[in-house]
Amino acid sequence: MSRAIDLVKQGEADAVVSAGNTGALLTASHLKLRTLEGVDRPGLAVILPSPKNIFVLMDAGANLEPHPSNLVQYAIMGSLYSQQILGYKSPRVGVFSIGTEDMKGNELTLEAHRLLKQSDLNFIGNIDGHDLFDNVADVVVTDAFVGNAVLKTVESTARLVSTWLKEEMKRSPLRLAGGLLAKGAFTAVKRKADPDEYGGAILLGVNGVCIKAHGASSPNAVKNAIRVATEFVEGQFNEHIVQEIKKFHDKVPHGQLAQSPV
Repeated sequence: MSRAIDLVKQGEADAVVSAGNTGALLTASHLKLRTLEGVDRPGLAVILPSPKNIFVLMDAGANLEPHPSNLVQYAIMGSLYSQQILGYKSPRVGVFSIGTEDMKGNELTLEAHRLLKQSDLNFIGNIDGHDLFDNVADVVVTDAFVGNAVLKTVESTARLVSTWLKEEMKRSPLRLAGGLLAKGAFTAVKRKADPDEYGGAILLGVNGVCIKAHGASSPNAVKNAIRVATEFVEGQFNEHIVQEIKKFHDKVPHGQLAQSPV
C-alpha cells in the first residue's frame, strides 16, 4: 500500500486503488500525498443509492473533528464529484443535521450552514435522517463520526432486510413460488443496492487519486474502482477542486473562516 502511494507521489502512477486497511490507506495518503492547495483536510466520499437518485455522502470516515470550513470544502468537492462523475448538472447540497430548520444542529453544522449560504453551490440547507433517501439532496456533508455511523447503519439494515426476506420466503411453498416469479425484481433491487457497482469510496482533497475498495471486494468491485479512478484522472478532477475552492476563498475571505468555531 505504501509503495503504491509512493508511485503516485513520484508521478509513476496516476492513482492508487486499495482494498486494504482503511485507516492505513487514509493516513498514508494524507501524509505522503499531502492535500491540494486550499484543502485543509481530505474527506472520504461514498455513493449511496436511493429510489430516485444516487447521492454523495461525505465525510464517511477521514476527519473526526472537522472545522466548519472543512465541511464547506467537502461540499465543494462532493458537488464536483456529483457533476463530473455522476452527471448531475446542478447538484443539491445539504448539511446533515437533526432537523431541516436553519436553527437546528450543533456549532459545527450551524456554522457550516452559514458559510455554505455564501457559496455559489446549489445549497438547499439542512436535511435530516427522514429525508436522506427521499431525493432531497445529491450531496450530503457531515463529519466522519456521523458519516461513518450512517454508512454502517445503512449496510447493516440492508443485510437485515435481505435476511428477513429469505427467511419469510422459505416458510411455505407458495411463498417460494412467488419468490421465483419475482426473481427478476429481487435481482434488480440487489444490483441497485450493490456497493460493488459504485467502485468504492474516494479520498477527496489529497494531491492524487486514492480509491478505497471494500475489504471483501469482488472482481467486479475492483474493476469499478479502477474505472472510477480512471474517470477522476482523465477528468483532471483535482485541478477543478483547486479552482472551485479558490473561487470560494476569493468570495469568503480566510478571516471569516478563521472566526468560525472549531
